Amino acid sequence: MKLLHKLMNEMKTLDKKTTFLLKRGLLFSLLLSLFSTFLLAFYESLFALPMLFEIGISLLQTSLMFAVMFFICAISFNIIKKEEK
Repeated sequence: MKLLHKLMNEMKTLDKKTTFLLKRGLLFSLLLSLFSTFLLAFYESLFALPMLFEIGISLLQTSLMFAVMFFICAISFNIIKKEEK
């Protein structure tokens, strides 16, 4: 619980540029995951294309990793920026 409060306080102290990049990155990840979900739903209706399943799962994993990466990079960039001052 203490870690969650510390993480929330870090999110509140992000500057505008970092927040802008974080929001754009998370939006990109969301759009990529929606596209992969569409591919997986399309695969669900057509079982004849197993390659479609592999592409959908790979895109979903990639989009989730992008979301986590943008989040972690925004927080670490903010910490580095604070230490520089």
